[in-house]
Amino acid sequence: MERTLVLIKPDGVAKRLAGNVISDLYSTGLKMIGLKLVNVGRELAEAHYEEHKEKPFFENLIKHLTGEFHNNENVIAIVYEGEDAIKKIRTIAGKTFPEDAEFSSIRGKYGRHNKKTDCVENVIHASDSPESAKREIELWFKENELVQ
Repeated sequence: MERTLVLIKPDGVAKRLAGNVISDLYSTGLKMIGLKLVNVGRELAEAHYEEHKEKPFFENLIKHLTGEFHNNENVIAIVYEGEDAIKKIRTIAGKTFPEDAEFSSIRGKYGRHNKKTDCVENVIHASDSPESAKREIELWFKENELVQ
């Protein structure tokens, strides 16, 4: 069984898309084993995006995840478990940039590039590998917060 982390980012929460996103994710047939609302501070955001620390877009990632761009610092963190969980979630999420994503994917339907803030409002984060999923789940959840 594989686990993966999904974050419904502040743009998705601010636009009241969480129910739609969770409904779309339900179609994967995966088991939701963790769900919580998190008020994201800079420290957590930096730890989450540590692999991008030296990249020019790092600060925008932090501002996005902490809600600075959307006046909403809340993120919905979810852990899914099941066969091929990472692949299934990433397929339904769509490509990172909404303009490149399939129209029927979450990012294709709900995402946009906000030119005013230069923020890629792609609604969700989805772990990209088993190693990333393990690190990210441990960052966002304590083991006793996950249902077995």
